[in-house]
Amino acid sequence: MENELEELYKELNEVKACDLGYLPKYGYSSKEEIIQLIEEDIEELRAEMECNQYDYTPAELEEERTNLCLSQGLSRYC
Repeated sequence: MENELEELYKELNEVKACDLGYLPKYGYSSKEEIIQLIEEDIEELRAEMECNQYDYTPAELEEERTNLCLSQGLSRYC
């Protein structure tokens, strides 16, 4: 994911440095639109990286939640 993030920043810098208003590489979309889309991708990837900083898989997380509820005498599912 780190590499993906670096590639997105590299692509963003290339688009910002381009003198054209509409970019042929992106189907002649406007430069502003492409910048906005790349920045959205960067934010999504950063959020995903932040969520993945924990070592739990979804199954392990579910098991931990169940164990926590059981240890407190609570029903896991209402």
